[in-house]
Amino acid sequence: MRRKVSAADPSMDVALAPRGDEEASSEEQKCPCVSLDNLWVPGALVLGVVVGLLLPADQPGWGARTSEVLGWTYFFAWSVSFYPQVFLNIRRRSVVGLSLDYQILNAFGFACYFLFNALLFWSPGIRAAYRQSHHGQDSAVRLNDVVFAGHAFLITLITLAQIGFYYDYPPLAGADRLLRVAVLTALGLVGTFMVGAALYIGAYAECCLSWLTFLTIIAEVKVIISVVKYCPQVWMNYKRKSTAGWTIYNVLLDLTGGLLSVAQLLLDASLSNDWSKVSGDPAKLMLGNVSVFFDLIFIVQHFCLYRDARGAAACDAQGSSSSSEGF
Repeated sequence: MRRKVSAADPSMDVALAPRGDEEASSEEQKCPCVSLDNLWVPGALVLGVVVGLLLPADQPGWGARTSEVLGWTYFFAWSVSFYPQVFLNIRRRSVVGLSLDYQILNAFGFACYFLFNALLFWSPGIRAAYRQSHHGQDSAVRLNDVVFAGHAFLITLITLAQIGFYYDYPPLAGADRLLRVAVLTALGLVGTFMVGAALYIGAYAECCLSWLTFLTIIAEVKVIISVVKYCPQVWMNYKRKSTAGWTIYNVLLDLTGGLLSVAQLLLDASLSNDWSKVSGDPAKLMLGNVSVFFDLIFIVQHFCLYRDARGAAACDAQGSSSSSEGF
């Protein structure tokens, strides 16, 4: 596309840059901001350590204090991990490169995780049932677990709202369309089962199914979703041969949070000499391990396999069919 210029203009005509070039130029102008992006990880670590040292620990001793530091540091690492993607979407005014299936599964999974942590932390009846079935020991769920899960659910909803606002994916076709239907159908069935089970327990006073068992089922649903949810993003990166549109800072923070989460759980079990805390909180253990596994895959994709893929963003902006938002 070209425009004419007046005779006073020293140039004969000016070619308007295509959108891909504009985005590349814009990214070059934003180079000074890269150093600010590099503050995501150390900033989260500093916040976690400071809060963990300042807040009162549940029990005296270095072990309890270390657990507080680990807990709040993983909380900030995992909580902050959602924001680089939110800001990247705003900066690009696009969500191409971010899997919608991943975000849908993420929202449902964190809803389950929040319900599990909130009830196990705040419900006196469920806490009593847990102690009865675990030799008088309390669960390993901490306040930072509850706050993290609630915050994660809300920020994931914000990311979904961004996808709806900036929606610029190519149309779904073929297997992608079928798999989208499969994801939504599966989540609908699981959600219906969970609501039905909760109504049954409330109506029949836990005669056949206890609230604690129900929470264990919810935790297992979260674990299954955590195993599955990363697959659409891994596949999208592979199909596009690029990680453009998927921020690596999300991955680095998620990896940090996963390692610290598992470390806190193991430390708490060791200090109380009660390793049933690990089996009693399967969601936290598996969530940390699964996130670490997939984060390593993302790191290999970003820094090794597709590090030289510089043209993917321009292709996506022009509506390349290889960047479908599904599988």
